[in-house]
Amino acid sequence: MRDVRLVRRVAVLLALLLSVSACASIPESSDPKAVRAVDESNATAPVPQPPSGTDPLALVRSFVNSSAVPESNHESARLHLTPPVGRAWTPPPGLLIVDNVDTIPAQPAVPLPNGAQVVGLQADKVGRLLPDSSFVPETGEYQTQVRVERQPNGEWRIATPPPELVTSRSSFNAVYRAVPIYFMDHDSTGVVPDLRYVVSQPASTLPRRVVDLLTSGPSEGLQSAMHTAIPAGVHPKTNPTETRDGALEVNLSDLGTLPRENRRLIAAQVVFTLQSVSNARVRLKVEGSPLLSDGKDLWPTDLGSYETNNIPRQDLPGLAVVDERLVVLNENAPPIPGPAGSGEYDVLRAGQSPDGAQLAAVTRRPGGVGVELRVGRYGGHLPELPTTGADMSKPTWRGKSEVWTVVDGRDVVRALASGNSWVPRQVDAGALSGRGPINDLRLSRDGTRVAAVVNGRLVVAGVSDQDDRVMLQRPIELPSPEAVRITGVEWLQNDSLVAVTDSNTTPVFEVSVDGFRWAPFTAANLGQPLKAVTVASGGRVVVGDRSGIWESRDTDDVWSLLPVPIRGGSIPFFPG
Repeated sequence: MRDVRLVRRVAVLLALLLSVSACASIPESSDPKAVRAVDESNATAPVPQPPSGTDPLALVRSFVNSSAVPESNHESARLHLTPPVGRAWTPPPGLLIVDNVDTIPAQPAVPLPNGAQVVGLQADKVGRLLPDSSFVPETGEYQTQVRVERQPNGEWRIATPPPELVTSRSSFNAVYRAVPIYFMDHDSTGVVPDLRYVVSQPASTLPRRVVDLLTSGPSEGLQSAMHTAIPAGVHPKTNPTETRDGALEVNLSDLGTLPRENRRLIAAQVVFTLQSVSNARVRLKVEGSPLLSDGKDLWPTDLGSYETNNIPRQDLPGLAVVDERLVVLNENAPPIPGPAGSGEYDVLRAGQSPDGAQLAAVTRRPGGVGVELRVGRYGGHLPELPTTGADMSKPTWRGKSEVWTVVDGRDVVRALASGNSWVPRQVDAGALSGRGPINDLRLSRDGTRVAAVVNGRLVVAGVSDQDDRVMLQRPIELPSPEAVRITGVEWLQNDSLVAVTDSNTTPVFEVSVDGFRWAPFTAANLGQPLKAVTVASGGRVVVGDRSGIWESRDTDDVWSLLPVPIRGGSIPFFPG
């Protein structure tokens, strides 16, 4: 793309017979991450003026950089405009984030008076920060034209700003940070993060900003998937402030009459949300009185059960499909008890419930024609369900009483525990399957989202439960860098994924759930094709290739071979 852009730029310059320095690219910087420490050094920094003597091309690039700063109604960007335009300018809602920003002289549609020029602004789209502070990816090329005029003092200023607010990715990273805002999961027993982006300075107002996002409810794309215990209309009564004894006090407006458990859920949402912007213990009040009857200050560990509720058992060793049998993923690799380990079933793919008690297996049908789904107790007989097809994806669990699979790349089926049996139900997945064949599908551990590989692309969608009807809503494609083809996906955390590709140079990525961040793992030791990906306890990423099963604890780690007597081509998996 950069070569094409260079040719286009040179052509424009030759056509205009201008001898100017044509282009500058805004450098990239590291992605924003949720952090626990806050730096207040720039909390009162003055709004900078555009550099004196800036030429039209550099002025427009400076305007793009400054547009990331919302302070004082985008005063920093406004100073790049002519005085009359600056006074009337109303920055549009939302923010388009771009990469590879170029500015070039452009040919005006009509002759311009002396002291006026048209500058072409072009870049590659990254995505949009929506008014609710969530990010959605976007691809394609961005192009617009900006008119600049020389002012009486000799400085250039913008007379016609772009129709939308545009900033570079590097500037966005410098101004914003990612913050998980916590809501309730699908069955209201645990908390789940909704990733948002907030301005990092001034740091003293960060607690108020994240609590405002919390009381406003889930982001637009997850309003039917996540819930909140905070009643509508409740807001911070006062700004969250640090008390003399070091606690962070949050005083909410009247909640009305709520049961104790609902108040504890509210406490969990607030405390887990604040942990990314403050190290202080939290003192929760409602109209000046304690939220909880004991009135004690809270740390995230005091409410840990709401977070661990969605974590599979960490003491289970994992399993693997080897030669159509299930074995334990340890140094001896013994077969599991029962027909799934003995070879009575021809197991092609399988999934274990988060508590380890249940097992779902895709098995070859008698006669070798097609496959069927079996679900039952671990180590016991797995009754077959009336769910059959030519192929099925690896089963994925939603809690311990619901398991999903994709039949023939199109139909998403969930099996529900009903007494001693399992009953299949259809999931309304039209919004997802309409994009192409579904090659892989994994439920988040909190049950609010799915990550899927659809025709080689990574897609995330919300899971909506309404009147016993389950549907996948607002699927969003997370464009992969370098146009690699995605072949598998698994949840790393509730706000991040691990994706495997068909690339030899970047076979595995860690991906933020909104697609803003793609961090490649090293390719050392891995060989294509990668047959499977799973995540073990402690966030260890495990993949299987043609030579064996490999493990990595971090994107910078070299892949190490697991000490298990299992050859390549096997399919490892852990509960969930």
